[in-house]
Amino acid sequence: ITAALHEAISHLARMPKPLVVAVNGAAAGAGLSLAALGDIVISARSASFTMAYTGIGLTPDGGATAILPRLIGLRRTQELAFTNRRLSADEAAAIGLVTEVVDDSELEGQAAALASRLRNGPVSAFANIRSLLMSGLPLDQQMDLEARTICDAAGSPEGREGIAAFLDKRRPVFS
Repeated sequence: ITAALHEAISHLARMPKPLVVAVNGAAAGAGLSLAALGDIVISARSASFTMAYTGIGLTPDGGATAILPRLIGLRRTQELAFTNRRLSADEAAAIGLVTEVVDDSELEGQAAALASRLRNGPVSAFANIRSLLMSGLPLDQQMDLEARTICDAAGSPEGREGIAAFLDKRRPVFS
C-alpha cells in the first residue's frame, strides 16, 4: 500500500533541485507528507492541513514521522498525529509547516515564479544544500561535511562561475 508513495517520496527527496510545493485545498495524510517534503512550500489561504491517519485507525506514512518532527518539532507532530487537528494555512505557516501563505488567486503565479527563478540555479549547490539539510549528523560531523561540500563547490564549474560573477559584479549564468 505504501510502496509507490514511498518510492516517489524518496525520489523527490533525492532530486538535485529544490522542491517547490504549492498547496491548494486539503493536504491530508500522504498529502501532508508531500507538502512537508517541499523545500519551499507556498500555500493558498484556503488550504488546510491534517495528519488524518488515526481517524481511520492507521499510522502515518510518506516519511511524516521522519520529516515533521525535524520541521515543526516532536511535540507539535505528536499532537497533530494523535488528534488529527486540522490546521489553517496561517496556522501551518506559524508553526513552520509552510513557507508562505498567499491569496488563492495568487498561488499558481507565485509558485511558478519561484520555480522559474530557481530553475537556472546552481544544481550542484542546490543538491548539496538539500543533502546537508537532511543529513541529521552531529554538529562536528555536519561541519566536516559542509567543509567538504564547499571545497568541492568552489572548484566546480558552477562555483567558479559564481565567484567570477561576484567579482565582476554581474549575475552568474549557471548552465
